[in-house]
Amino acid sequence: MTTLNSVLKNLFPYKGYKLSVLENRKQVVIGLKSRRKTGDCPHCNKRSSHIEDEYERTIRDLDLAGKQCFLTFKQKKIHCSCGYRGLEKISFVQKLRRVTVRMETYVVSLCEAMSLKDVSLTTGLDWKTVKNIDRAYLKSTLPDISKLDIRRIAIDEIAIMKGHKYFTIIRDYDSGLAIKILFGRAYEETAKALDSLGKEKLAKIEYASLDMWYPYIKAIREKCPNAKLVFDKFHVVKKVNEALDKVRKKEFNHAEKEERINMKHKRFIILKKGGNLKREEREELKVLMESNAKLYKAYLLKEQIMSVFDDKKSTFEQIKERIIAWFENILSNEMEEFYEVVNTMRRFFDGILNYFRYGMTNSIAEGFNTKINVIKRRAYGFSDIEYFMLKIYQSSTQRLS
Repeated sequence: MTTLNSVLKNLFPYKGYKLSVLENRKQVVIGLKSRRKTGDCPHCNKRSSHIEDEYERTIRDLDLAGKQCFLTFKQKKIHCSCGYRGLEKISFVQKLRRVTVRMETYVVSLCEAMSLKDVSLTTGLDWKTVKNIDRAYLKSTLPDISKLDIRRIAIDEIAIMKGHKYFTIIRDYDSGLAIKILFGRAYEETAKALDSLGKEKLAKIEYASLDMWYPYIKAIREKCPNAKLVFDKFHVVKKVNEALDKVRKKEFNHAEKEERINMKHKRFIILKKGGNLKREEREELKVLMESNAKLYKAYLLKEQIMSVFDDKKSTFEQIKERIIAWFENILSNEMEEFYEVVNTMRRFFDGILNYFRYGMTNSIAEGFNTKINVIKRRAYGFSDIEYFMLKIYQSSTQRLS
């Protein structure tokens, strides 16, 4: 026959304690009375019989039958032969915490998918307590960077709040793990973050995938002496699309009323990759291009460079010739809106060609950045920058599991 004591032992499997129900009304209070006259030392893990004092404690445990559950017990202050003097070690609660270890585990699991406010409402704990529990857990699970054999890195930025506020995220390219997250995107912060990896680890880095942001380029060149720069194709394509959009806006401003009506709400179709257009979208694009020669030329230039970056058959030299021919095509057609793109690509030509040499791309960062934005929206923005960084580290660590 199942007795109350056996039920309590299954629910609260804490060895060395006698359990009793002290209250079971609006909340459940379980009394724990130690059966031992000794206390475990947290330093040497030996038992100490030298007890100086005892302190009454009440901590929160997992809910029981829909009611908040609390444990009340006395914790011994010991003076161990190893020299330690302080509170004994107790398996079910960490030092100075107000909730049990298993309650902390539950809170942490909720924090992976819910906002602090929602976790607070679900558990009945103060949101600051929830945050402190999650913060401590996140810090304890940070990967040991010193054990990583980093050969390729990727550097990317993400806007975290209004006013041009950014995080710079340095990832191990092969694992996707965020190894450094820093507030800002200036050279000084980036160089300092790289320095923290150590000269030996920096010397082993062979490739760095990044966009054409000069502070990043300068930091990589100075701190990673053996790294080849690989400029991400998506940032090149972005600049090309921006040039095409400039043409669209200018043509719209100079167009007649009827043509403006035809051009309205066509931005997405114009910038979308031609091969991805639906049948009805291709029809709309054809009508638009037939009525505007300059916009048609700009669109073709965009499609030409996109086809170069998608080219899997041509040799490296053929790819290089196609890009140079594209430069000449822009100049011969006097497409001024694309001149800045040409100048930028010429300035960083070797790094762009490295994309075709080594096939590295920062596309993995796009999905990662989406995750970061989900975290940001869930919290309605983060005022605590350190905690936000820890949540990003957690997100990147989950990629490894």
